[in-house]
Amino acid sequence: MEIEVPLAASPETRGSVQSIPASYLPPLEHRPELVFALPELQYPLRLNAAVEFIDRPLAQGWDDRVVYLSGERSITYRDLANDVNRLGNALRKLGIRAGDRVLLRIPDRPEHVVCILALLKIGAVAVPTFTLLRAADIVYREADSEALALIADSRFLDEVENARPSFSFVRHCIAIGDTDRAGYLSYDALLAAECDHLDPARTRRDDVALLLYTSGSTGEPKGCCESHSDLLAIADGFCNYQMPLRPGDVIAGQPPIAFSMGVGFFLSYPLRFGVPAVLMEEKKPEAMLRAIERHRVTILGAVPTYYNMLALAAEDVRADVSSLRDLRSAGEALSPAVAARVLNRLGSPIRNSMGSTESLHIMSSTRSGEPIREGACGRPIPGFQIVVRDPETFEEMPRGQPGLLTFRGPTGTKYWRKPEVQARSVRNGWSILQDSVWMDNDGYLFYVGRQDDMIVTAGYNVAPTEVEAILARHPAVLESACIPAPDPDGEREQVVKACIVLREPAVASAGLGREIQVFFKQNGAPHMYPRIIEFMPSLPKTPTGKIRRSALRREGSF
Repeated sequence: MEIEVPLAASPETRGSVQSIPASYLPPLEHRPELVFALPELQYPLRLNAAVEFIDRPLAQGWDDRVVYLSGERSITYRDLANDVNRLGNALRKLGIRAGDRVLLRIPDRPEHVVCILALLKIGAVAVPTFTLLRAADIVYREADSEALALIADSRFLDEVENARPSFSFVRHCIAIGDTDRAGYLSYDALLAAECDHLDPARTRRDDVALLLYTSGSTGEPKGCCESHSDLLAIADGFCNYQMPLRPGDVIAGQPPIAFSMGVGFFLSYPLRFGVPAVLMEEKKPEAMLRAIERHRVTILGAVPTYYNMLALAAEDVRADVSSLRDLRSAGEALSPAVAARVLNRLGSPIRNSMGSTESLHIMSSTRSGEPIREGACGRPIPGFQIVVRDPETFEEMPRGQPGLLTFRGPTGTKYWRKPEVQARSVRNGWSILQDSVWMDNDGYLFYVGRQDDMIVTAGYNVAPTEVEAILARHPAVLESACIPAPDPDGEREQVVKACIVLREPAVASAGLGREIQVFFKQNGAPHMYPRIIEFMPSLPKTPTGKIRRSALRREGSF
């Protein structure tokens, strides 16, 4: 039985403890229609995710169960709960109330999880940010979220110091670790002064728990409102039906906690099911390979670009990765060449997925143990409905034809303080993503590319991902990104330009460029041929590792 609950529409869900102006939340008429179609998703109207992630496991007797591995540290539920409760009490004494936003600038370490859960438990809103962000990015998020406090690792305060003169709302800055800078409260001192009992706020299932900002790869970052039920639903659906967790499983991966994929792998999955996750601040491929061997990691998550680097690193780093049993990717297209390289080097196939910050996590993937269909992002996971629609008419497209990805399920698009964008992103209760996809007759989803990344040349629509997949098969190509460029011959308005990073020991030259073009002509469709090749030392990426084609287009002034 499907239970459809429009966000905050029923009288029982009104009266939130959160003090958030209504104008900051999506207008009621443009909110997604949430569908809780699975037994596991039947959440009560009053729900606090921190209670479900910590207090409920403790009540089950999981006090001494290890839930995080970080360097030499093993963190149990009891350890986590004690720190969460102490920090929650301290934040309340500082005047942080339900609905208040708090910026976090912390690498993947247990304190990051403690901060998120403490904020959730008192009904406040955690705003995780990437440690790579510069001062201007921090200022933007502080102003947009109207954050009243900031908690940062003391090693990442330089950009905070540059941003502080421009802050308009932050009243308290808290430093984790030693610092001699003035104006910071000590995280350790705050915890030491408080007791380890904390009464949770009576939040609703649709109250805002996290503000996750999109990567900004296609424009100004947008804050996505992730609710308490969202944090549970991404685990209760995906892990119960697509990636069942077993005793002895250990989770690791590349996505940071501030990334929606990281929220699943390092917050929701381990806390919900009591499976330990490896928290790493240093995630270079070599370090990850050694962590897999040391902790006998079984579940790994990463974007395809990182998997490619991991497989290449495995050629030189001697590490036992035989414990791996389930590799998951999301965030960008997975080329067959990269998938084959990973299978050869790591011994396990990648199960590609489709997700978004708007959905908080994965909507489509392949169930563990099922055959993988090459090039596909699996099928919609139970609890989600995906329909490929015509961008103009919103009618469902025939199978095999590309269109816009629209979805409905227990999560949905909810933008913070962006009513105009929200109105364009939800229609008839369905969330609309600007991703071009198609679905085959068996319901498998195939990613084509971002609508705004499509290249129109000689009347053809060319998806950059298709060109890049062919280029990835050339032995000299480490990674590539394709963008439109003016036709140097003047015959077309634009042509395909390939920006290529070479794999050592290959050396950039005009001759190698021609060789790669000949290779493409032998393996790809003529209309997709990259007429311009530019070798680059690296490609611009978001903090989550996705290639920023928009930055390449701006650099090329096209």
